[in-house]
Amino acid sequence: MQIDAHNFLLTEGTKMEVKWDQDVCSHAGVCVNSLPKVFKVEDGSFVIDTDAASEAEIRGTVSKCPSGALTIKD
Repeated sequence: MQIDAHNFLLTEGTKMEVKWDQDVCSHAGVCVNSLPKVFKVEDGSFVIDTDAASEAEIRGTVSKCPSGALTIKD
């Protein structure tokens, strides 16, 4: 996991890579409420663990992000 110069959180798991744009995020909580083992806050930092759920579950949750801050890098 790393945050790049454009404030994107990039995560790498064995299944897929999810990108989170903190400047776009509305903090609605859809992701953390839908898949709390994947999308969570630890020590004040947003963490995405793509190994904690299936690709289908993660894609479903990302598609529900109301602000569009979560995207999947194919």
